[in-house]
Amino acid sequence: MSGRFSVLAILLSGILGACTHSARPQDDVAAWSCGEKLEHVDALVDENGVRDASAARVAGFAYLRANRNSVLLAKQLDADEDGKPDQPEMWGDFIAQMRGLDRAARQSEMANLPVAAGVSFDQVDDCANEMAASLTPDHYQMLSTAVFVPDDYLDFQRIAGLYPLPAFAAHFGYEGWKRENLQSFAQSPSVFALSGFWHSYAASNQGGKADGGFMADLPRDGFGRLVPTSTELEKIAHIYAPELRVREDSDSDKIGRPTLATRNAISEIDTTQPTMFYRLSHSYFNGNWYPQIVYSVWFPERPGNGMFDILAGHLDALVWRVTLDHDGRPLIADSIHGCGCYHLFFPSDGLKRIQAPEDGDIRETAESPAGSVDGDILARPVLWVDATSHYLMAVTATEDTQQPDATNTADLILEQSLTSIALTDGTGYASLYDEDGFVPGTDRLERFVLWPLGIERPGAMRQWGHHATAFVGRRHFDEPGLIGRYFAPRDLP
Repeated sequence: MSGRFSVLAILLSGILGACTHSARPQDDVAAWSCGEKLEHVDALVDENGVRDASAARVAGFAYLRANRNSVLLAKQLDADEDGKPDQPEMWGDFIAQMRGLDRAARQSEMANLPVAAGVSFDQVDDCANEMAASLTPDHYQMLSTAVFVPDDYLDFQRIAGLYPLPAFAAHFGYEGWKRENLQSFAQSPSVFALSGFWHSYAASNQGGKADGGFMADLPRDGFGRLVPTSTELEKIAHIYAPELRVREDSDSDKIGRPTLATRNAISEIDTTQPTMFYRLSHSYFNGNWYPQIVYSVWFPERPGNGMFDILAGHLDALVWRVTLDHDGRPLIADSIHGCGCYHLFFPSDGLKRIQAPEDGDIRETAESPAGSVDGDILARPVLWVDATSHYLMAVTATEDTQQPDATNTADLILEQSLTSIALTDGTGYASLYDEDGFVPGTDRLERFVLWPLGIERPGAMRQWGHHATAFVGRRHFDEPGLIGRYFAPRDLP
């Protein structure tokens, strides 16, 4: 009898032990293995709906995330496509790029958790670094297969919406929009100055002059990508920050800082804090990686022109990006709205337009409404922005403009801060974006009209990495090869 009780006790002990292992108390998390810590944190992030969508998770490698640059870097490591890295000395830089993406996203996610994780971000980051350090070039084939970024176009919607038919309608609509709105780029600044009340926003030029000397001394990785410190990046951002001249008809035309009152609140823009956000990206052009400084500003709304204005909605944003050569001289600039719409290119006089795949058919191609723009202008431009629509109207030199009616100095802040905003009720932090990379509450009525074109929630404000910029065709704002699709150096045959 006692033997049977002994066996029963052992069985119960095993069952209880298994239960205890699968549901360990969180005060034991610090003693778990690195893999268990990352798995635990990722599960908490998913359960509480605070996943950051700025970069894609790499399946099987919880300590890495990928963007479209990561995909190209993986291909460049294996130029002969034999499944082995041609330049194994660049392996560490390849891993570091994806480790950096994971670190930034994970830091925001853990800060935004409404519950205690039982482990600090520094402990998790140390674990992720340790696991990443164990990867060698022998892992390339398995890792490169997992480095994948989903397309932001929904093919099933295009199929269901009989895409070719609405594509023709969208093409003719876009041609009409261009005729109506791009003629302003041929007007002089003096004409603008007399056409309304202009409010100027400019960041302080603390970085100095864009003479290239500073850029030449900055560190680069094995691929040739600029890898500045946060202090160096801030200095670069100050050097190239544009001045915005916004025609102001209402408070909707003032720029400000996104705020969140509570965890599930709709974001608002505090226009008492004019702010310009910046981030670093990279473009691969003519066989080289070039740094891009991306600036964005936020408006409280795009107000409606009538009851059925399908473009109107809560919040609006304008994005300006400048691509720099190795001497710090602008190669090209381009601009979109926060929805990915209205993509315009401003090539410097060192580039020429080349034949693009979309030229000659109905797909959207590169629109350069101002033609070639002097690089000195692109280094510190004045961006003229219309009231209500917040359309970009012109890009001019500072000395060509008259004094604005009102001026404000805009704070220059790293864009990543928008993924973890301190709640005004003091209960913690939350992201401006949801788990799919959209800003909640910013949907437009146009989504009911444009859904057959395959872009999810057209018109809604979205996070970096999710800007599809062509309704007819396929194009993403963060494609590393985007410039070379439309432009080439002028000195090439």
